[in-house]
Amino acid sequence: MILIIGYVVIVLLAVSATLAATLVNTQARKLLSVADSAVTAAADSFEVENSDATDSIRIHLSDAGVAAATSKYVGDVGAASRFDGFSVARAGASSDGTTAVVRLSAVVRPPIIGWFVPQGIPISVESSARTGLTR
Repeated sequence: MILIIGYVVIVLLAVSATLAATLVNTQARKLLSVADSAVTAAADSFEVENSDATDSIRIHLSDAGVAAATSKYVGDVGAASRFDGFSVARAGASSDGTTAVVRLSAVVRPPIIGWFVPQGIPISVESSARTGLTR
């Protein structure tokens, strides 16, 4: 009887750990989907610069423009209500001004294993998108 109870406990712990890992992976993929969409919207917030010396047009992303576009997108889709502890960890442009980078963070609270991790499991995803002009 004790051996059967021991096996049941081990099986239940294995099942709950598998469920927790699956939930963390699923939430991370959902957060990555939001990050991908946000960075795509941010990459479209470029400014066009005209160079008089070379008579060419150049596009440039600014940190403020990327952050504003990311905040707007995240607010429009209601990401803060879909994820616990949601935050935009980084929203900015690369040093050359052609790539937008967005990093989002959240916390996953698994159901059964949550007793052992009451503060939740932090997840963070990063996505980037380049912008460009073509004729």
